[in-house]
Amino acid sequence: MDQIPVFFGLFAGGAGLAASHLNRQQRKITSHLIDGRRIKVVCVLKDPQAPRWTRGHFVIESGAWSWEPRPRQKNPLMLPPDLEVARVRELGLKESTRLNGRFLVMECTSAHGEVLVAALHGHAEHVIMALSRP
Repeated sequence: MDQIPVFFGLFAGGAGLAASHLNRQQRKITSHLIDGRRIKVVCVLKDPQAPRWTRGHFVIESGAWSWEPRPRQKNPLMLPPDLEVARVRELGLKESTRLNGRFLVMECTSAHGEVLVAALHGHAEHVIMALSRP
């Protein structure tokens, strides 16, 4: 019976440590964005006709954004410059088997067609703000 409070204490301490780390990481990214410094957001892209997701970084700099696919990736999908967010949604059932369950999917449109961009909940807002800038 004495082990229950110890187990609960360790569990609560671990959860608090994880929350503290994630909060600090989010504040750091936000402060870098406000200061105009370059930030990289881990994202995945998918062309609706393609079978696989392309992993890489969505790079946000002062007033501009770009896409850096992972090195050594065969035929990476590139983002068109006129990309606009049409809709934001949670992962679908089929997508959740291949991606992290905390990802948000942004359905984007451009002159070249539709592209799906997925990023973690805390980072997706930075991608949406970068894509909505004129």
